[in-house]
Amino acid sequence: MNRFDLLNSIRSEGRRSDTEISNHEALGVSKDARGIRIAWMYPDILQMHGGRGDVMALLHFSNLMNLPCTIRKVNTLADSIPFDWADMLIFPPGDLSAMEDIVKALHPYKADFQRYADAGKIILVNGSSGAIFAEGTRRQDGTKFPGLGLLRMQLKGRVKVYGNDLWITLPDGTELLGPQIQMADVLLRPEQQPLGKVVYGRGNNEKGDEGARTKNVIFTHVLGPLLVKNPRFTEKLLLQMAVSAGLLPDGTEPADLPDSSEQTAGIRTLSDSDIRLEQESLDDLKEFIHKKETGVITW
Repeated sequence: MNRFDLLNSIRSEGRRSDTEISNHEALGVSKDARGIRIAWMYPDILQMHGGRGDVMALLHFSNLMNLPCTIRKVNTLADSIPFDWADMLIFPPGDLSAMEDIVKALHPYKADFQRYADAGKIILVNGSSGAIFAEGTRRQDGTKFPGLGLLRMQLKGRVKVYGNDLWITLPDGTELLGPQIQMADVLLRPEQQPLGKVVYGRGNNEKGDEGARTKNVIFTHVLGPLLVKNPRFTEKLLLQMAVSAGLLPDGTEPADLPDSSEQTAGIRTLSDSDIRLEQESLDDLKEFIHKKETGVITW
């Protein structure tokens, strides 16, 4: 069975349950073994711009890394949030019009989200879903609604939707590329660190910064789907979750582990051959962006 057949078999098995997918059996480990645990938040509401693909990327790359992984859907706003269970809460992109209702449902758990973040666990959010964790959002008509405030940023509705490619670099040198479709500009407080710096595209508000990050609360405009297109970033998130789960010692870096081309027991990193297609896609996108910058391609 090749690696994509393995992913499809796990996904098909998961369809028998509306709530949970696990790769434990495929990796030959006990279903009770502690692996990483991911809560997929509101898949039927936050269902724009490749969110489902991002969740499948977490499963696919964890398979290649020999990392047991369980993904649990939190289907409705009335469902309990598995703060104690999950190593990551992933909030895929959704329509900006849905965010006020989501925030209202989550507001009673604001302190729980803060404790979760303070414990070093990951909250990943992209696209307009960033409004959930912002301080607040001002619509074009002047009305406002608050966010949970874990990120010190404000959203301001745009007159026109912005769309283009986005290429950013993170402080550790990791690159993220993908499309950006933006309904609101993002303004960071002076004390709020951006996620990265813009190489090409608009980012938060065309001022050079992009996204926001406080510890492992991560927001970006990169869509596309984010985790499919940027496997080295995804790998870092998976390793952070493995540390959070107690599967790896604190401070473990990809260079500390063998890659998946070596048939060793335990958690591995992604080999170059594992992500050849993704890397070729990134290289093609970079070439396309360079052509736009030099005027070879015009709109």
